Amino acid sequence: MLYFRLNANYLAAAFVALYFLSRFFFKPSINTVKTHHAPSSSTIYKGTTWWSDRTVAVRTVAETSFARCDIHTVVSEDGQKVFNDWIFLEEVNAVNIVVQTAEGKFVVFKQYKYAVPGETFSPVGGFVDDGEHPWTSAKREVLEELGLGSSATLERVNTNFGNRDDRFRNDPKRMRNVVIDIIQHDAIQPTFDEFDIPEGHIPTSDDPDWVFLGRYRTAVNRGGGFTYLYLLKNAVPLLPNGGSELYAGTGDDEQQSIMHLSVHEVFDFLSQAKFQEVKWTATFALSLLHINNGMPSCCGEQE
Repeated sequence: MLYFRLNANYLAAAFVALYFLSRFFFKPSINTVKTHHAPSSSTIYKGTTWWSDRTVAVRTVAETSFARCDIHTVVSEDGQKVFNDWIFLEEVNAVNIVVQTAEGKFVVFKQYKYAVPGETFSPVGGFVDDGEHPWTSAKREVLEELGLGSSATLERVNTNFGNRDDRFRNDPKRMRNVVIDIIQHDAIQPTFDEFDIPEGHIPTSDDPDWVFLGRYRTAVNRGGGFTYLYLLKNAVPLLPNGGSELYAGTGDDEQQSIMHLSVHEVFDFLSQAKFQEVKWTATFALSLLHINNGMPSCCGEQE
């Protein structure tokens, strides 16, 4: 019996020693590859993983198709420290669009959001689809949420429809499909900068009513995707009841109502922090700088 107890003690000590030796000899190196769990296909994040020259490893904690929470192992800027608990949120890139009608009114949503107490006011917004140029995403979102677009797109619609029966034009579903087809047909291919991040520039000759206001990281150390900001001036209806309370938008199942604000009212809303998300606030503020102060479109584009 004593012999068995001694051997059991030796065995336990051996296991402990092996555990610590394995931790010593097999700790992650600077070349560790990124690792993820294997969720079902319906919940796999469809964006890309952020990886810089300071990233050692990436471990996924939770994910959906639109967002993912990772823990990064990151080397400090001076290379002297390693942070093993760097929480990073991946999110599919998005667009925000301020829409100003041909009558000079801004079309704004009054709505409620999960992370904002009480009511808030917002521009048009949505995710960039895989393989889609952000400007194409912006045109698609404005059409889906408001039934509006630019005069150039309306001209393309009229050319496409020709002398078709007005009953066809008054069918929202058929019209929406036709306009979406036109937007997709006119779509430009995505381009990427030197960091392999999608760009949002608009070809200068394509549509003068669209203004690119820039691409911005949501949270500079924690990710959150990139947001592309746009302004659509002189917006006109492309679908029946477009831009009015009667228009039945598609997309998010959220209760919201449409408001039409003057430049002065938008300025007042900005001063009272009524656009309660910083990206929305930035989109409206940059739009007013462009409209009132002649700020050029981003980034080196010409009017």
